[in-house]
Amino acid sequence: MPSTIAIGASPTPATAYGGGGPSATSLQAQLQRYQQQLSDCVNCASAKTPQGKADIQAISARISEVKQSIAQAEQAAAKPTDASAPTSPPFQFSGVGNVINVFV
Repeated sequence: MPSTIAIGASPTPATAYGGGGPSATSLQAQLQRYQQQLSDCVNCASAKTPQGKADIQAISARISEVKQSIAQAEQAAAKPTDASAPTSPPFQFSGVGNVINVFV
């Protein structure tokens, strides 16, 4: 197991320059890296030591945080970007016979 495990992530260019949060793709890449680190820690000789257990717990917590960030990023991507957009049609049709009235 490596003697030092990098738990904190450096800011991505998007967050460092105020461009919003990281994308779901970059979060997936982070998740894969943390899962690989966790696998390495769990399968190493020092996994049963107090330090090894602390490392495993820290990486597991970081994985949970990244998974939560991914879920939030996916929810934000699914929402419409313009919250002020009307949710109902901008006009209504009311027809009698061959006449159609449009109310705006």
